Amino acid sequence: MLLIESHLVAQERTYHEPDGKNYWYLEIGGAAFLYSLNYEKLLMRTETLGWTGRVGVGYGFTDRTFLNKIKLEPNQVLAPFTTSILLGGKDRKEKIEIGAGFTLVATSPTNREIVPTGVLGFRVIDDNQMCLRIGYTPFFRNKQYQSWFGVSLGQFF
Repeated sequence: MLLIESHLVAQERTYHEPDGKNYWYLEIGGAAFLYSLNYEKLLMRTETLGWTGRVGVGYGFTDRTFLNKIKLEPNQVLAPFTTSILLGGKDRKEKIEIGAGFTLVATSPTNREIVPTGVLGFRVIDDNQMCLRIGYTPFFRNKQYQSWFGVSLGQFF
């Protein structure tokens, strides 16, 4: 039996993009600087492009400086608002994300700042509706350009 050669071919499952148009995720780093809980809505989808809008919220408990770039004060609320274009067909798990927006940084209703931000990322959406995002999210704060990154994990529904 060891001399008999057998040829086995496994069939690959075809990928089907999840039907959900809503997405929630936890982002570490990213547009809210430290962390945020986000909701994203798929606004439009074609065979090769998608368009999304997102809103999130994060909270700074203490004053910290991260990587000598980001100074956060205690009790700050950080709310990222972005819109992105997704490049990649419905038959592919992998998508490229390009977008822009801003993060609202507020310590009180009268003490707030709007920080412009960008999005350049990569996401993988699995059949089970789980999604992993990795992104470069530069921002402009205090007249300085800052490079920043984020990682997200969430689910479509």
